[in-house]
Amino acid sequence: MFEQDPMVGRFSRRSMLGGIGGAGLIAAGGPALGATSGRTLDLSDDKDRLTALIKMRASMDDRIVMGGVKGLYYGLVNSKVTPLYGVMGGTLARYEQLDEWTYAGVSFEVAYFTDWETGELLETFDNPYTGETVEVPQTRMGPSKLLLSLEGRRSPSESPRLAGLDISHRFLPARNERGTVVLVEEIAVGTPDGFKGPSFHYNEVTTYRAQMEDLANPDVMIANDSTHFNGIVSWRPWLKMGDHPGHLFGTATGGRFETVDDYPEYYLELTNKHHPDVFAGPAAILAGEED
Repeated sequence: MFEQDPMVGRFSRRSMLGGIGGAGLIAAGGPALGATSGRTLDLSDDKDRLTALIKMRASMDDRIVMGGVKGLYYGLVNSKVTPLYGVMGGTLARYEQLDEWTYAGVSFEVAYFTDWETGELLETFDNPYTGETVEVPQTRMGPSKLLLSLEGRRSPSESPRLAGLDISHRFLPARNERGTVVLVEEIAVGTPDGFKGPSFHYNEVTTYRAQMEDLANPDVMIANDSTHFNGIVSWRPWLKMGDHPGHLFGTATGGRFETVDDYPEYYLELTNKHHPDVFAGPAAILAGEED
């Protein structure tokens, strides 16, 4: 279990307080102030925006940050939506503060595709478009590295898997809705025109929510009420769609987890069975070589 690793323990929401170990960061907009117990962040200020981002997406200290989402994937062909399968994804990450306004992160993810009706792990899938039964892989990605700073998000290394791809990223202007701060992150990765090889496009929009009171509190290290993911993705190769027109649409919700037990019970069961090293020692995985 994660608890076997000394760097991952149980903590309540309030024990997320201190003491436990492209484009611009957020496009400049007008001031977005919130009156929360006398403490506010000015979300038009570079440094306040970075503080909000780190708390919503990562952590201000070097603890292992747990999180995940659970949702569904649809096929979209000629504007017609077809339910396909479910997805459960979990992430683990750790961030190190390099200087006053730069954080280096490393993360990895394990995800499973599940039956739409039963929620059980899919080992094979009856493709409704082709009539073919295909084998369904599990997804394990990372560890991968990134930097978050006043200048934005960037990768400190070049992954061979991304060679030749067009990549764009930005954070939209954060907004304060009656004390709840909403931050939207956009990521697009795709093959350029004339690319020699299979065409592929991945577009992700992720929405983070947190309370201004927590974001402005210097004692709070993590502030995340929820995370909502939407994705438009080319057909995954294992679907064997060939030249069939269309793409996938994914939607999922989740957030940061306070304890390992906050992961869905079935996710824990599958990971214990198929990836036992994740629960036994995440710190060792995060310290390993980048994919």
